[in-house]
Amino acid sequence: MKIAILLANMGGPDSLEAVEPYLLEIFKDPDIIDIPLPEFVRLPLVRFLAKKRAPESREIYQKLGGKTPLLEITQAQAQALKQLLNEKNDQRFEIFPAMRYWHPFMEEVWQKVTEEGFEKIVVLSMYPFYSTTTSGSVINEARRLMKKYNTPREKVVIIDRFGDHPKFIESMAEQLRQNLPQKGTDGEAHVLFSAHSIPMKRIHSGDPYFDEIKQAMDLMRRKFPQGSVKFHLAFQSKLGPIRWLSPATPEKIEELALQGVKRLFVFPLGFVADNSETIFEIGMLYRDLALEKGIESYVRIEALNTQPLFMEALSQIVLERLTADQVGQKETKQN
Repeated sequence: MKIAILLANMGGPDSLEAVEPYLLEIFKDPDIIDIPLPEFVRLPLVRFLAKKRAPESREIYQKLGGKTPLLEITQAQAQALKQLLNEKNDQRFEIFPAMRYWHPFMEEVWQKVTEEGFEKIVVLSMYPFYSTTTSGSVINEARRLMKKYNTPREKVVIIDRFGDHPKFIESMAEQLRQNLPQKGTDGEAHVLFSAHSIPMKRIHSGDPYFDEIKQAMDLMRRKFPQGSVKFHLAFQSKLGPIRWLSPATPEKIEELALQGVKRLFVFPLGFVADNSETIFEIGMLYRDLALEKGIESYVRIEALNTQPLFMEALSQIVLERLTADQVGQKETKQN
């Protein structure tokens, strides 16, 4: 069986010229900015927002070398996952980066795998924790593409979250262990998990994102001896004037500095590939703030990227879901 796996992520500009059209793609998505206006009013508004934000965003990407590293990292993840899956299974797996807001767009990839005759399409959302603003948007796009390209529902498997998978939790714990000081050398280590924020109105409407993050943190705590690591949680990348999940990461850093924390490790919770939010915001912007407020040692922990345990986790997640799908289809036929 030929199986296509789409690694669905946000995407990012591949040049400075692409920044504004990339932002426009984001702001056009009602799962991101749900402005209840007619389309003929909404579209000019989001174009204005993209144009207004573009200069600041271009400055950020200029500091990153003129583009996002996200696509190259996702391509490396695809290659590593393909090798793992194909060496252990009889099926033939092909893995494709598939981005929501820039090339290669999900639709470009969907058209390709449809034309090449893959018997199964797995949409793997690279957002570990479900939110209507992330995996929800991926699912909506997949459903749109299924309808547009007449893709049978039984041909598609959607993996919309994996934040509580034991192997994924272990991969995060291992990433922390590799960066924390040796046991007993510096007392209790302070780790700040910085997750992407979402509007509070989404949470009030039933979005499970915050609950899933808290669950993952609880599972992570069990991986470390009591008293060895102090975990903190904050949220970054707020957009607009409405109320978002708090505390904001800069506010939490200032609070920890006031409490006398001198050494801080910052983990990008929910980011599985480094991008502008991990490299610039966590690695540059928040680092400067921390040092200014009196934190003497600030360590940005890299996203999981192609960490071997994480790749094994994705492989296991895909195979488990395909097995469950196969069993479910057999039971449906029998009934």
